[in-house]
Amino acid sequence: MLRTLGRDATRRHSSLILLRSYTTPSTTPSKLPSSHIPLANTKKPKVNLHPAPIKPKPSHTPTTTTTTTSSTKIPRSFSTEKTVPQPPSKVAEEIKHDVHDAEVHGILTPPPADANWAKRTLHQAIQLFKFYYRGVKLIFSRRKQITIINARIKAGGTPLTRSEFRLIETQKDDINKVVPFLIIALILEEVIPLIAIYAPFMLPSTCILPAQRERIEAKRADKAQLFASQYHSIYTALRRAEQPPGFLPLSALSIASAPTAVCGLLGLSTIGIDFLRIRRIRHRLEFITRDDQLLLQDNKQLSQRELIEALEERGIATANLAQKDLHARLSWWLDAIKDSSSEIDDNALARRLALAISLRA
Repeated sequence: MLRTLGRDATRRHSSLILLRSYTTPSTTPSKLPSSHIPLANTKKPKVNLHPAPIKPKPSHTPTTTTTTTSSTKIPRSFSTEKTVPQPPSKVAEEIKHDVHDAEVHGILTPPPADANWAKRTLHQAIQLFKFYYRGVKLIFSRRKQITIINARIKAGGTPLTRSEFRLIETQKDDINKVVPFLIIALILEEVIPLIAIYAPFMLPSTCILPAQRERIEAKRADKAQLFASQYHSIYTALRRAEQPPGFLPLSALSIASAPTAVCGLLGLSTIGIDFLRIRRIRHRLEFITRDDQLLLQDNKQLSQRELIEALEERGIATANLAQKDLHARLSWWLDAIKDSSSEIDDNALARRLALAISLRA
C-alpha cells in the first residue's frame, strides 16, 4: 500500500515537472518550438511600445545633417561670387576707350603715371569737366562769328558758303541742346558718357569725344543698313506711290510704318509719333536741298570724311567704299537733282525723297 502511494506521488511529481517545462518559456531561443515563435513576436511590440517614439530619431538625424550641409553651402557660394572679380561691362569698356582715345589725341591730359585709382579717377573727372566747359563756351563764342556772317550776307557781300551754312545749322542744333546738357553736367556729370552711348542725340556737337563720334556714326550707318533689310517692302510700296515717277510727296508717308522706315534710312531718330517723324524728315530734306545747292555752287573737292557725312545724310550707303566711289555716288546724286527746282518747295523735297528711297527699294 505504501509502495503504491509512493509510486503515484513520484509519477505526479514528474508529470508536474514536465508540465512546467512546457508552460514556462525558456530564455534560450533555440529550445523554443517553432509554433511558439509568432506568439512571442506578436507580444513583443505590445510590451515594447514605449521605445516607439525613438524610431523617428534615425530619420530626423539625416534631415538635420542635410539642412546643416545645405546651410553651409549657401555661404560658400556667396563668398565665391564675392571673391571672383566680375568682368567689366561693355559700357565701362567703351567709356574707358573713349577717355583713353581722347588722351592719346591730346584732347584730355592723361593722369600721372604714379597716380593711384582715386587720383586717376579724380583727374579724369576734372579733365572731362574742362572738356565740356570748353565745348559749351565754344557754342556761345560762335554766336559772334555767325553774326558777322549774317551781317555780310545782308550787306550784299560774298555769298554764303557751304561750310558757313553747315556751321549755322550746327549752331542752331547745339543751342537747342546746350541748356538740358548744362543741367545734366552740373547735377550728374558722370552720366554724360552714358548719354553718349545710349542717347547721343542729346549731346552738343562740341561736347563729343572723337571715339564717341566714330561710334555714333557707325551705329547710324548700321541702323540704316538694318532698316534697309527690315523695311524693304515699305520702300517698295513707297516707290509705287511716286506721283509722277521720280517724285515722292510727303503725303505718301501715310503708309503704315513708312515714317519710321524713312527716319531709319536717313539716320534720324525714330522716337515719338508719326507726326514728329514726318517733321524730322521734312527738316532733313530741306537741309539737303539747301546743301545740294551749295555743293553745286562751291564745286569744292570734299575730303573722305565730308563725303561720307554728305552721303549718309542722303541715305546712301558708304560701307567699304574708296574715296573715288564715294565721290561717284555724290556726283550721281547731284546730277539727278540738277534739273529739279532750286527753291525749297514740295517738288524739291519730293524729288530727293524719291532718290533716297530708290536706292533701298
